[in-house]
Amino acid sequence: MSLKAGTYSLNGNSGKVSAYTFKTGLLSKIAHDLLIDVTDFKVNVDVPEEGGFASGSLGLEIQTNSLKVDCAMKDGERNPGTLKEKDIADIEADMAKKVLHPDKYPTASFSSKSIQENGDSYHISGELSLHGVTKPVDFDIDTSGGGLKGRFTIIQTDYKIKPFKAMMGTLKIKDEMDIGFDLALS
Repeated sequence: MSLKAGTYSLNGNSGKVSAYTFKTGLLSKIAHDLLIDVTDFKVNVDVPEEGGFASGSLGLEIQTNSLKVDCAMKDGERNPGTLKEKDIADIEADMAKKVLHPDKYPTASFSSKSIQENGDSYHISGELSLHGVTKPVDFDIDTSGGGLKGRFTIIQTDYKIKPFKAMMGTLKIKDEMDIGFDLALS
């Protein structure tokens, strides 16, 4: 579905941006994959009359102190109620203090460089700036529902982020993490 021409400013009222982390290590059986909500973000989408979204742009800005644990995941499915409030508070504190350092790197941003139409989807190429490092990122967006839906993987160490680990490294988060989004254009 082609996107309707216009300029869109999206935020948490427009849908979700989420991070997915995955456990690894000797003690990974006692840990959880996590679904983490980004609660403070702005997405700017420009769809020109001439050329449509393929000649437009997509930008994203995330406040890195706005990541909140939604729930544990098991086999790719939400597993609410698994984590206690103290567990969630500890994870969020570790994300800030040991992983993202929002005092030094308050925002992460993405800016599209090219957009290619492919039926009901678009291939987006651009640059992601995170933790003081800017790298190219490519992903696909599904627009068949009239909004923007997609998911892509980043490698934390590419952005000089040390994946979280505990218990002398026997419990850790994989270097790969996914970023997903499901946003309504309105």
